[in-house]
Amino acid sequence: MTTRIATCQGDRPVAKLVPSIAGIAASFALATGLFPMLTTSAAAQQLCTEYTIVSGDTLSGIAKTARVRGGFQVLYNANTGVLTDPNLVEVGQVLQIPCADGSLPQSSATETASAVPVATPAPAVNRPLRIVTATGYAPFTDEDLPGGGLITQMVNRSMELGNADQEYTLIFINDWGSHLETLLPTGAADMVFPWFRPDCDKLDNLSEASAFRCTDFNHSAPFYEALVGYYTLKGSAYEGATTYADLAGARLCRPEAWFTFDLEAEQLMPPNVELTRPVPQDGCWQLLVDGQIDVLTLDALPAEEDARELGLDDQVVKLEALTSGQTLHIFVSKDNQLANDALPIINAGLQELRTSGEWFSIVREAIKQTVEN
Repeated sequence: MTTRIATCQGDRPVAKLVPSIAGIAASFALATGLFPMLTTSAAAQQLCTEYTIVSGDTLSGIAKTARVRGGFQVLYNANTGVLTDPNLVEVGQVLQIPCADGSLPQSSATETASAVPVATPAPAVNRPLRIVTATGYAPFTDEDLPGGGLITQMVNRSMELGNADQEYTLIFINDWGSHLETLLPTGAADMVFPWFRPDCDKLDNLSEASAFRCTDFNHSAPFYEALVGYYTLKGSAYEGATTYADLAGARLCRPEAWFTFDLEAEQLMPPNVELTRPVPQDGCWQLLVDGQIDVLTLDALPAEEDARELGLDDQVVKLEALTSGQTLHIFVSKDNQLANDALPIINAGLQELRTSGEWFSIVREAIKQTVEN
């Protein structure tokens, strides 16, 4: 049972805790394969078909050749049951290339659901759960979007599928900073979403501000994976970079509103690199063109949309091997036993969303709604 209650207003310290993926909705409406890459047979890569990976393929290359609306991120979303990493495609893997309307080829969603066992419902906990999100983070969470945004829809469906008998309230509290700093530690909220989880296996590399996301909280299975790209100019000394270590000594740029824990995990922080953090999202591009930085890195969709709008297509190289996936989760306090007991409900429901194909349908419709409105 879901009860929606009044929104609480507050400040949103985006730069500190929840970096906005600005422009992500609009960028889903554009093909993102604007950068040079290996190419394969164009005739074999078409919308609304299955495609078998051959030697030399990249996810970006397939998306570009097939003219997938939304580019490699949408193609990756459609194939999370096959792909575990956007940089790793293996010869012989069979991908579903979405149709022009965003649907999947006939053989995917329905047949996949019948081939994979449905998750076992998790037991209910003994009181209604208090689940908190906030607005202004389209297309993921926003009060003005249908269903409150795509991850809000997934959370509601995961609760329903995981255990329909579990009561909960879902509330928008629009003080993002309070979610991890106050609401979870004090028990005022049991669960908050959507939050990026650092690579907790590299805890020693993380700053205190990033590490507490690992040390103080437990996390649901990932609801969504955003791809983070690295870009440089053609002819740059870093054009051939294939590992993060190849960027040692480089002048990196990431906008101020974005997290840095992925850079920390790979030791791409001062003094190993020089890091510039301009306020405007597109500020790094001008610095790159002016020769004041060597490499730009941020969420791939808005980054590539900004590059197109600035007319930089022919000047920029994407460092494909460095693309990483950063995942959005529900967070719960490690000290809240009831919330930890309830995480299996979320995870069981989310598993069923993915195996049935409903996960991709929610993403497709949410992005479509955001772009059209």
